[in-house]
Amino acid sequence: MRFFQKFTLLALIFFLFACSDKQTEKAGDDSHPSFSELPEITDESAQAFEQAVVPIAILPEDKEKADKAPEGMVFIKGGCFIMGNDYTQADEKPEHEVCLNDFYMDKYEVSQARWEKVMGFNPSKFSGANLPVEQVNYDNVQKFIEKSGGNCRLPTEAEWEYAARGGAETRYFWGNMVNEEYTWYEENSQKSTHPIGSKAPNQFGLYDMMGNVWEWVDDWYEPYYKMRTKDNPTGPATGESKVIRGGSFDSSAGALRITNRIWLHPKNKVFPKVTTYGQIMNEVFNYIGFRCAKSIP
Repeated sequence: MRFFQKFTLLALIFFLFACSDKQTEKAGDDSHPSFSELPEITDESAQAFEQAVVPIAILPEDKEKADKAPEGMVFIKGGCFIMGNDYTQADEKPEHEVCLNDFYMDKYEVSQARWEKVMGFNPSKFSGANLPVEQVNYDNVQKFIEKSGGNCRLPTEAEWEYAARGGAETRYFWGNMVNEEYTWYEENSQKSTHPIGSKAPNQFGLYDMMGNVWEWVDDWYEPYYKMRTKDNPTGPATGESKVIRGGSFDSSAGALRITNRIWLHPKNKVFPKVTTYGQIMNEVFNYIGFRCAKSIP
């Protein structure tokens, strides 16, 4: 009889654990559908996490604005979206609604040829006219902007994320799995930058929004988002470091996420690299470039 009682008790405990696991799985179904940490995906199941990158059509009422886009820029139709990510690192929180006006943005990262034409020198480690300029700090970029005659400013962080997202709600604008058709990163770059526009564009027709080189934006960095205004936010008024977005050719797949943020002092050309376990390695080349934006009156 005692054996039977023990067997019955063990069977009951097993049943309760099984039910608990099912309830946990059911609760997991209600987690954020776009940014929850996904398990390793096999080639057979990866297709379920991909989405078609469909160009965003220009509406008839926006055609005149789109046609007036400066050379090398594309029209970005404004709108509202959810910025940030509650399910990854702390400085991407909290998710919050942002609404933006229409604007223009460079189709490509600024090339070395374009930089040298304006500035008269080339600071890049990897030399090539059609490669993105890199090793430029925020202050260098401001000098480029001053010499560009009103045709360039840095995008705000909100504008950058909105443009990079292209209306997608997944980790990357193409889906939840890395797709080398769209990005240069540590697994396919051969440890170098590559010519701008040599990968496929996003829904807005923007190239290299993920990978190749990091990109400066205009916002000062703060360790979490403070919702000062929903409309056209520009970040804090002051700070010590500026925000950098998009990942680079030496970034991991995780760093390419649309919402990922890093920061750097505006005068720095190099930064200390933090390893997986938190140690600080020697300073490394920053591989940071930029692309221009422009407001529409």
